[in-house]
Amino acid sequence: MAKAKKLDRRIARTRRALGTALIELILELGYDQISIRKLTERADIGYATFYRHYKSKDELLTRYLGSILLEVANEIKPEKSRYEQYVEVFKALAKYKDAVLIGLRLPREHQAMKPLWQKVFDMVSDQYLARDESVIPLKVSVNHIIRSVSELVRWWLTEGQDYSPEQMAKMQSELIIKAAEQVAVVPRDAANRDDAAS
Repeated sequence: MAKAKKLDRRIARTRRALGTALIELILELGYDQISIRKLTERADIGYATFYRHYKSKDELLTRYLGSILLEVANEIKPEKSRYEQYVEVFKALAKYKDAVLIGLRLPREHQAMKPLWQKVFDMVSDQYLARDESVIPLKVSVNHIIRSVSELVRWWLTEGQDYSPEQMAKMQSELIIKAAEQVAVVPRDAANRDDAAS
């Protein structure tokens, strides 16, 4: 059992080192200029070790950013108010500023980014239902929410750092979420409460 834990820690350390090296090199050289050799040298890990963990740098980036997305998603706890959830999300995004900005700057169609944007789309879709009276389809509303929030996050991380996570949570709520909910979507949990009450 102790041997398995030691192995798990070593795997986690190797993956973390590769993810950190990838982010550093993207900032220095740009994504397309990074070779596996440069990555492993920066991470101080053997070339063959990389391929025991990942098939490509695309897979490394997808999984590294996916782990950040999972951490951010874990801040969305039902016992917290939506405002509290948004504050925690903005704090988590600030913690991983460089990686988040890289994810936001790469094209959504990029091979490493496509599965992540699909996951985000699915997560947001799961939170909403289309309003009966709205002519706006749910997928259009979800796309609007995601693009608006991602642009707000990009702006905050590059230009708006004078604003706290609490202020950004309020702005997101007022500018994006409330507006979308007034015209296009209903939070699924609110709809479920209404169904249970009737």
